[in-house]
Amino acid sequence: MDLITSLTSQVMSKALDGLSKRHKAIASNLANVDTPNYRRRDVSFESALQNAISETKSASSGWRQASNDQALSLRTTRPDHIQFGQGNATVDGIQPEVIESEDFEYRNDGNSVDVETEMAQLAKNTQRYTALATMQGRSLKGLRSIITGGGG
Repeated sequence: MDLITSLTSQVMSKALDGLSKRHKAIASNLANVDTPNYRRRDVSFESALQNAISETKSASSGWRQASNDQALSLRTTRPDHIQFGQGNATVDGIQPEVIESEDFEYRNDGNSVDVETEMAQLAKNTQRYTALATMQGRSLKGLRSIITGGGG
């Protein structure tokens, strides 16, 4: 198993990318709190990332359990085999998507940004980013220890 390109490392990297993009969207929302007709923006990546993780895990095990929990399908071993499943989503191909909110407007000028909601989202996003960055750092520190033979 390649430690640098492991599924865990790829997932953490993509999650950090998504959280970073979400941080920028929240900052943009706060910067435009007084802009008339500004629509709140958010970033969506969690469900796409979860689907890619599931498909990657099932492809590596050779079996995929169907969504109805009753049927199983096989992994193909050659490019000319018949393809089964819902696609080949990969963690590497996940791109965070910016979504403009269709929520109700908080004011008469058409702006849909609520400062308190954005600040709560910013705090939650910051905690998630910090936790993932810490985990990624520890993973790389462990890799460094392996490379240097534990000598620092």
